[in-house]
Amino acid sequence: MSMLLAPKFIVVYVFVASALYVHFRVRVRHTFVRQLKDHSTIMAPYNTLMYLFSAVPPKPFVDVHKLPELAKLRENWQVMRDEALALMGEGQIRAATGHNDLGFNSFFKEGWKRFYLKWYGAPLPSAQALCPKTVALVQSLPSVNAAMFALLPPGGKLNRHRDPFAGSLRYHLGLVTPNSDDCRIYIDGEAYSWRDGQDVLFDETFIHSAE
Repeated sequence: MSMLLAPKFIVVYVFVASALYVHFRVRVRHTFVRQLKDHSTIMAPYNTLMYLFSAVPPKPFVDVHKLPELAKLRENWQVMRDEALALMGEGQIRAATGHNDLGFNSFFKEGWKRFYLKWYGAPLPSAQALCPKTVALVQSLPSVNAAMFALLPPGGKLNRHRDPFAGSLRYHLGLVTPNSDDCRIYIDGEAYSWRDGQDVLFDETFIHSAE
């Protein structure tokens, strides 16, 4: 019995318990094999602590008003829309090429394109040159670590996936959408349809897909 309580076994117990918690806390799940491959099992002990002690409710969707600074983006959505449309017209919002964006290539099926505005650091020079107003808005919000324009054209699809790291939330703001239920994202089985000027905040460690 004392051997089973040795520190090395306690570490194993904590790891296994955390992996099980991560697996069963959601309604829509990967298989255990897939969970091993998407790194969420490796991150399970850290993520479990985040889930248990975070001020954010452990739900797929998070009230956007919990981050009041995001109102600045919502209030200026038309400014960002105009710059995004200009980028589209110039062919700047593109799909990943070659072995670019391997993290995204692992789950997007067809049609998905993107243009980076910021990626965990200073804004990208190309973004500053092509969409300065949007970059200025993003830079004014310290809580925003990464941002991009994303395009999912008619017929486009994102396969089921999730972020293995529970250290951030995902924010979507509709800029040019069909304004119908035909364009939607599923988060832990719950559907959300994008609308122009409307936003949604969600926990990206829940499995999600889009079409």
